[in-house]
Amino acid sequence: MKNKIDVSVIIPAYNTAATISCLVNKILSETRVAIELIIVNDGSTDNTGNILRQISDDRLILIEQTNQGVYAARNAALAIHRGEWVVFLDADDDIADDFIETRWQTAVAACADVMIFNAWHCKSGHNRKAVHRKQPYGQTLSGHDWIRYCVIHREWPHYLWLQIVRSSYIKQQSLRFQAGKSHKDILWTVHLAASNGRFCILDVNDYIYISNTASITHRPDYYDIRAMSYVDVIAEIIRLAEQEQNKKIKAFLYRHALVEARHFLGLYRNRVQDKSGVGTSFKACISFASLSRGISSFSDVFFFIKLMGKLF
Repeated sequence: MKNKIDVSVIIPAYNTAATISCLVNKILSETRVAIELIIVNDGSTDNTGNILRQISDDRLILIEQTNQGVYAARNAALAIHRGEWVVFLDADDDIADDFIETRWQTAVAACADVMIFNAWHCKSGHNRKAVHRKQPYGQTLSGHDWIRYCVIHREWPHYLWLQIVRSSYIKQQSLRFQAGKSHKDILWTVHLAASNGRFCILDVNDYIYISNTASITHRPDYYDIRAMSYVDVIAEIIRLAEQEQNKKIKAFLYRHALVEARHFLGLYRNRVQDKSGVGTSFKACISFASLSRGISSFSDVFFFIKLMGKLF
């Protein structure tokens, strides 16, 4: 019988040779919690693979695949993980000492399905600041109540590295990442909450999110991909809103879809190159009648008119 694993730590890695060693060493230094560290080398063209292959630790599981994107990488790791809890990290960020053990102990003590923590956002040459400020810290809510809270307070903590999730909850709800290259962490978190488990929220800043201006998401040729990903996100949130089991939160899901449409429009107006193609896809995939159900203020009315004006 295989040894019990408390926490599966999942890290997609693409060209992260400069940062991966530091993060891996911190994780593997933890010995008071039973972990497996699953790293998916997603077709790196630098020295990432060589660095990882040289690490001698039975707790490290290395998956190597052709470049398929961060969400396919996470799905590959989810398919083989054995831990009772799951933590997702990014390869170019940093964590507090005893990060895994502390999160695990906190989640177990809270009898949570999902724990949401806080994090520091660090930019080069700037002081760090908290990623979120408006969450119901110290409270336990159902997933549906958490959706309501986040929508009302206009703060949606979708970053995966804020979470530790019970593995049985993931499996019971058949949760996976939607294929694509960007913004699908939004959908993962929406599905996580729509499944209506037990959510606990703590104002503990145990993660350091480091902005990387050289990342692919800031490349001019990637903005169209990001905009198209927002189309997928908005369409899926609307689909969830229209499901019978979500009727008690459908108004809030429609409102959240409209918030994501604001993010889409910001990219569309200022960054997208193929405006015709992206606009056509938006109109083909998203019902404006459904999207209009998210209107809850005069500001939303003005935005909706602006959105239609830009796309038509």
